[in-house]
Amino acid sequence: MKTSTRNLVVVAGCIVVLGGVAAALLTTGNKGQTASSEASASTIELVSKTSQDIVSMSVKNRKGSYTLIPVEKKAVGSSSASSTAAADITYMVKELGGVPINSSAAAQVVQNGFSLVATKNLGTVSNLDEFGLKDPQATVEVSFKDGSTYNYKIGNASATDSSAYYMCGEDSDNVYIVSIDGGILESRNYFVSREILAITSSSGVNDFAKITLSGTNFPQPITVVKSGSAGVITSPVSAQTDTEKLGAVETALTTLTADSVEAVNPDAAALKTYGFDKPAAVAEFTVNKGNYKLLVGARKDTGYYVKLDKVDAVYLVKAESVDAWVKTNAFALRSKTLLVPDIAAVKSLSVDAGGTVQTFAVARTKDEKKSTEDKIQYAYQVTGAGNKKLDYEKDYTAYFDRVTGVQLLEAASTNPSGTPTLKLEYTYFDQSGTDTVAFYKNGDRLYLAAVNGSVYGVVTEDDVQKIISGAKALQAGETVS
Repeated sequence: MKTSTRNLVVVAGCIVVLGGVAAALLTTGNKGQTASSEASASTIELVSKTSQDIVSMSVKNRKGSYTLIPVEKKAVGSSSASSTAAADITYMVKELGGVPINSSAAAQVVQNGFSLVATKNLGTVSNLDEFGLKDPQATVEVSFKDGSTYNYKIGNASATDSSAYYMCGEDSDNVYIVSIDGGILESRNYFVSREILAITSSSGVNDFAKITLSGTNFPQPITVVKSGSAGVITSPVSAQTDTEKLGAVETALTTLTADSVEAVNPDAAALKTYGFDKPAAVAEFTVNKGNYKLLVGARKDTGYYVKLDKVDAVYLVKAESVDAWVKTNAFALRSKTLLVPDIAAVKSLSVDAGGTVQTFAVARTKDEKKSTEDKIQYAYQVTGAGNKKLDYEKDYTAYFDRVTGVQLLEAASTNPSGTPTLKLEYTYFDQSGTDTVAFYKNGDRLYLAAVNGSVYGVVTEDDVQKIISGAKALQAGETVS
């Protein structure tokens, strides 16, 4: 007996008919037999196998071809030496290589593909073409570990149920109506996972150590690194970050799902058509000790082409999924405050307005009642010019908040020149050195603000004048709001 015929007969021997319908789907069949009348049953199991029996499932349809191959993973705690050890079975698509696939979709296609259950047996027909089986929508070959195969064809949708299809064995004229998984009629790209990034940590908080943004959208790449528990910008400027804006960037970089898969294993020419020869934006980042590189290419309608480095697939994602970092800039990511030292750490604040200097000196003494063995608490006093005692708790604190609460209006594109209109200088109790914040006239009602000599951005004249007037009010003992 020929091998192919033997395999068909073996599978035919596995056919179980529920409801009393005798079938021989996968036998070669008797061509001289007269067409049988339509028969029906609640279910007709066409082959009796399990997922552990599968070697491969090959599908050829009008959109291409693919081969699904099982990959066994031992269950946690099971012994490899045990023949009865439980194993999880997932599937790879041979033609996709290492591209991540939707394991659930693959499993459903395989499960449905090797264990087809018919809802009706039409019997032997005289013309397969009437059912779309002469030029089928798909041909399927399932190979089993025992050497047998299960080969069949999928034709047109059923005339009475568009969700069901006509099918027959590879060399059979016996036709059944079956329900199939839609993936059997799709291309191999159907199985590519649309989940591009899904980064999580056991603590529930993703730990970003570094983010670098580059590409044509970033003439000057932006780098953010972790400093303590927060992120700071180290280039193209040195500044604290806006916690909310940086958080949006981090969220967009840890969770990303595509609308569609545009290409698999694209060559250099294809990548160029998607805009990856000169990507609009590139995010290279380290999170939870893992390194990632995400590229955004050309825009298409309301989305972008996206590619994850070392994954040979091109995806299309909604623009809103990546806009948080693709459309950002250094100014948007940075904190809009200038310098915000802890008031309890400041030993003196000097305000120099056009050569007139007012210094507010702070003294601290141990508060015996509030201090403990583990932590010293202090009481504070502030004096102005001529050693004049001022109100620390109310007026000085309010003025300090005014000084440190100045917000940047916009980024600066020029460097300051000349003498600053206003200069602030801080000294500290527990650290050496000073910090300075200077304001330079820069056009109509605008000032350039520089911190320790580095330009931070533009502030309004109103903010500068409020600092100057507030210093005079504080010195005069007036209430500062």
